[in-house]
Order: sequence, then structure tokens, then C-alpha cells
Amino acid sequence: MKTKSCPQKNGFTLIELMIGIAIVSILAAIAIPQYQLYRTRTYMAMVRSDTKNTHTAVQAWIAENPNANSVPEESAITGPGFLTQYSNVKISADVTISVNSSGDVTGSHALLNGTYIILVNGTVIDTLFTP
Repeated sequence: MKTKSCPQKNGFTLIELMIGIAIVSILAAIAIPQYQLYRTRTYMAMVRSDTKNTHTAVQAWIAENPNANSVPEESAITGPGFLTQYSNVKISADVTISVNSSGDVTGSHALLNGTYIILVNGTVIDTLFTP
């Protein structure tokens, strides 16, 4: 005697798929803005670090050249690279560092608005913000 068997259920139902897609969408909606904020903070840290390192190198150059006629060499570089005028300071990718003749150092990033400036006397002017 043959017994009736229930048909096998293969795969997912439409409701199960919709719930899975909804969960993944919610997680993406939370994760993507956090990731963008993380990247922005990283770019800001790169600019601040490279600017401080350059400022320290410029201050060392000023201390080693006390002649009244000596002024820091004006220079500007967009990384990646090295600022060879001042002890080969390493500049990160997409960071622009410029030094003026008074010894002020200005840093910026290609993906950020604003600048990070350290004046020769050590005063910091931070106007970095996200676009």
C-alpha cells in the first residue's frame, strides 16, 4: 500500500526573503554613515599629524639657523611624499602641507574643507570640517 507523502518544501518563502532583505537594509543604514564618519576622522588626524610634524621640523630649522637674515624656505607639497627642505618630513596621501616664509605651517586634505594651521609661535587655527 502506498502512503501519501507531503510535498517537500524547497527554498525560502517570499516573506522569509523580504524579512532577510529588511534586516540587511537596516544594518547597512546604520553602518554606512558610521564608516563615512570614521574615514573623515582618519583624514583629519592625518592632516593634523602631518602639520604638527612639519611644524616641529620648521621649528628645528629655525633653531639651527639663528641668523636674523635666515627665513624658512617657502614650500608646498601634496602627499604622498617627503618635504625634503625640513628633515624629510613624510606627507600622507592627499594631504597638502605648505610652509610660508614666516614659519607658519598650513595643512589640508583633498576630501575635507578647511585647513589646519600652526603659526610660528605655536598658535593652532583648526577649521577642518567635512564637506
